[in-house]
Amino acid sequence: MRPVLTKNDFVRRYIRGEFGNRAPSWGTLDEFQSSGYRGKVHIRNRVANGLTWYNIESSQVLNHWVELVTLGVSPDSLYLSGMAPHDYGSIQGEFQQSVHWMDLTYCDAKLPMREAMAVETSVATGVTALCLLKKNMDPVSYDWSLELMNLYPGHVIEFSCFGVSWGTIPHRNTVIWEVRNY
Repeated sequence: MRPVLTKNDFVRRYIRGEFGNRAPSWGTLDEFQSSGYRGKVHIRNRVANGLTWYNIESSQVLNHWVELVTLGVSPDSLYLSGMAPHDYGSIQGEFQQSVHWMDLTYCDAKLPMREAMAVETSVATGVTALCLLKKNMDPVSYDWSLELMNLYPGHVIEFSCFGVSWGTIPHRNTVIWEVRNY
C-alpha cells in the first residue's frame, strides 16, 4: 500500500474507508448537512496536530463551523466525524511496529482520544501488547489491526475499542482513527 505521508492524504483515504472501521465522517459541511446525521459530532482538523472540537450537537454544527471560520480557521482544513461512544470505551491509543514487534501506548480513560491520552498512558510491547489488543478487540478487528500494521509498515495506527459495536462496519467494536507516517 502507498504510505500515508500527510494528514490531508490520510483524511481523503480515511473518508473513502481505506483503513477499515471508522467513525461516520464527512469531508465537508455540505456533505454532513446532506447526510441527515442526528448525533453528536466532532469537528476534526486536516492539519497534523491541529485543533479539534468535541461533543457538538448536530443541530449546532453550522453555528460552530461559522464561528471557527470567523475566527480565521479555513473551512478546507476541517472535516467532521460522529462522536464515538466513549462511555463504553475499554482501551484506546496507538501501536506501531518496533524491535519488540509491536509497541502500544494506550489508556482506559473514557474520553475522546486526545483528552484521554493527555490524562494517562501506559506502554506495552511485544506479546503483552498483542494480548491487550486481543483482549479488547473483537476477533475481526484484532486481525484487521495486525493486517494494517503489515500493510503500512512504519506507520502509527490510532484506535479506540468499545464494549459495544460502533462505526461504519457492523459488528465491530474497534475504530481506526488514524494511520500515519508523518
